[in-house]
Amino acid sequence: MKKRVKTTIALLAMLSPLFAEGGVDFSGEVGTTWGVGAPWVDEDSSAGHFLLGDTSFTGELDAYYGNSSAYVEGSLSYDATSKELSAALKEAWLDYSDSFWGIRIGRQKAAWGKADGIDITNVLCPSDMSSFSAMTSDDSKLAVDAVRLSFSGNQFTVDAWWIPFFTPTSLPLDEGNSLRKYIIPSSVEFPLAALGTSLILPVTIGEVESPELAIWNGEYAIKLSGYFSAFDLSLYGFYGWDDLPLLDYTLTYDTSSYFALPNGLTVSGQYKRMTMIGADAALPLGETVIRLEGAFFPRRHIQKSAEAIITDSENADVSEMHEELSGLVGIDWMPSGWTLTAQYFCDYLFGDLDKLKRQDAYKHGATLSISKSLVNETLELSLSALVNFNAFDSLISPSVNYSLSDQIKFGCGAYIFLPGPDEDGEYGAYKDLTTIYLTACFSF
Repeated sequence: MKKRVKTTIALLAMLSPLFAEGGVDFSGEVGTTWGVGAPWVDEDSSAGHFLLGDTSFTGELDAYYGNSSAYVEGSLSYDATSKELSAALKEAWLDYSDSFWGIRIGRQKAAWGKADGIDITNVLCPSDMSSFSAMTSDDSKLAVDAVRLSFSGNQFTVDAWWIPFFTPTSLPLDEGNSLRKYIIPSSVEFPLAALGTSLILPVTIGEVESPELAIWNGEYAIKLSGYFSAFDLSLYGFYGWDDLPLLDYTLTYDTSSYFALPNGLTVSGQYKRMTMIGADAALPLGETVIRLEGAFFPRRHIQKSAEAIITDSENADVSEMHEELSGLVGIDWMPSGWTLTAQYFCDYLFGDLDKLKRQDAYKHGATLSISKSLVNETLELSLSALVNFNAFDSLISPSVNYSLSDQIKFGCGAYIFLPGPDEDGEYGAYKDLTTIYLTACFSF
């Protein structure tokens, strides 16, 4: 017996240096968010109705040993508004890093660019727009299945990506999804000029055709970053698929009568190739940081309007190819206890827009975010806002968060969608989703 104990102790002593080099960490969060429609929005569908009822568990497993590591993040969530239980594997990858190079394989995320909440060069990972809770989440990006090869030096890093499997933006197209009407309406008005009247046509969703699962349909990306004493600079290149589908509109006809009249509209979709070249820079000036970002999309496929597609039925193209240029300038100011961020963003589409769904060649807007920590940094007051200058629609989000302990936090706030004076606009279209919410989470 004593011999066995001595042998065990000796074995543990031999293995102790190995345990010191590696380990396994597990952490997670249990959170819930409940939100109701504001009293001034549509009474029939929103005011006083629960628009958010999400309860979720997220777990993270991080294993490491020497230069090798592996990471897994998964979630289990229940949406009480739709009575749906869902599970997701958010990330799962293995990684090897040496002093000069590294490789990561698996399901992974990466955020490109210096913008806060605005996508300029951030095209690598698609968005999750499948539900209101996903859209308002702090982490609304989906992972991609990829191989990332990295090289690093004293002042530079290079990341090269190969993404063999296409992951599109997750859209609310399922039957019964409350957000579906904001993407595709249930019916449309179709004018019949010859008869001096209009028809109300039901809309059905057809197939959204994904790229063929083949090795030649992969996506490729590269990021080069330099870190200097006066500023940071990154260059980006991407060749892949636009993660939002281009829509096709097809009329169906009733042929039982003498005159064949339209009796419905079918909406289908397809994805097109996209190229992006971009850059960003950050210049720290004391308590202030200036951020710059720009992206150029050569010959990008831009959605044609439904009217143009239907009237030009002989032309099967659902898009036109245009050059597109996007940019952003931002400033961060962080005095004691305060964080202030302001950004101006813009996007210009070259060429003739007559047949396009987009009406403005130049689109621009601004964001503002202010937060203040109080009571020994246990209480945080914040206000963020976004305004589009074309339609002057906006999104305003005030919030209050209190840390009861290092593990438990409570909060409340609102998502306020305001339409423009003449048209709803991109954010104003969601005016009936204006929500007041409560949230709580436990982290471990």
